Amino acid sequence: MLRLIIVVPFLAVLGVFLLFNEEPVQMYFPLLSWKISIGIFALLLGLASFVIGALTIFISLVKQWRKVRAANKQILELEKKLNELREQYINNLTQPVPGHTPAQAPQDPVTVIGQSAEKDAEVLTLSK
Repeated sequence: MLRLIIVVPFLAVLGVFLLFNEEPVQMYFPLLSWKISIGIFALLLGLASFVIGALTIFISLVKQWRKVRAANKQILELEKKLNELREQYINNLTQPVPGHTPAQAPQDPVTVIGQSAEKDAEVLTLSK
């Protein structure tokens, strides 16, 4: 939206300038000479500036896209490594250690607290 607020008035002024400056003028550049309307010259100069700006932005966007692709690739590699480490950790927890007998967990009933006071009291009396 901000770009439109800047570009539209500029194009309107350029269009008015183009309409009121139709007389050809002799232009000189080293080793070159030509006749052209000042309005058309301003329009061509504005168009050339727009193209140069667009190319500059495109080049910077391509650099950003390359960085993003490299970062995404690194993220995928790190996620794979994290999943492998998780699997190794789970395997290490589930495999018994030689010479060590696993302790038996007590078989107490599971108490769920927070349903209601009556149910909590029933669960506590049943577990005793």
